[in-house]
Amino acid sequence: MIRMSIAVSIALAFIVAVPSAGTAFTPPACDKNDAVCGEFRTLYTTDQFEAVISRAESSQSYSAASRYYIGQSFLAVAGRETNTLEQEDHYCRKALEYGATSAYMGLYFIHAVTDPEKALGYLEQYAATNPQDSVPFVILGETELNRKNYRKAETYLQAARKVARGRSSNLDWLSFQASYLLGDYASAVSLFESAVTQGHGAGELRSLMTDPRFAGIEKRPEFRKYEPLFKGTSARSTQSN
Repeated sequence: MIRMSIAVSIALAFIVAVPSAGTAFTPPACDKNDAVCGEFRTLYTTDQFEAVISRAESSQSYSAASRYYIGQSFLAVAGRETNTLEQEDHYCRKALEYGATSAYMGLYFIHAVTDPEKALGYLEQYAATNPQDSVPFVILGETELNRKNYRKAETYLQAARKVARGRSSNLDWLSFQASYLLGDYASAVSLFESAVTQGHGAGELRSLMTDPRFAGIEKRPEFRKYEPLFKGTSARSTQSN
């Protein structure tokens, strides 16, 4: 079976979820008296990640900037497609030792297929660091939605919204479902409208209309104007069967 490297997996997660807030990140500057950091920065910015790793000693105390370059170098090496899963796991764990908390995302993708619960544990640890990254919150929100833990799902999705910029039909669609199932119909219809306006497709609507949790949604006052849309989806679904 062909598998994606964690670097590709993380990139895809960013695409399908929602763009995160913030501008392009500039690697930290080194203190002028910190020669070690200066060396690490030069090596890192010229993609000599193995050289950074080989010079780093676990027993030595490094500045925060030096730790950044070491941790990010481990992450860069972890994302190489030639790695085995064991190597990816090892490099991600080493990255965590130096404070590169986004390595939790790598560990999530490494274990997502073979041990989903363990993988979600890594994602929860990442979310607990309050990253400026919407991806873990979106994944956890959808997971809790599927588990019918709607309040918890809403909490994660709200966290995703706080660190996201722009609009995302995927996030709006998940948030609509959480709000609806919690009985907050005013918020739900607003989020539904946003998702549909952004082109959320017939496939998602067909799935919604076959979900007993949303039975009768087209009869609710807040959603009544969308009854033709719901009925059209149901008719197409019946014809296709």
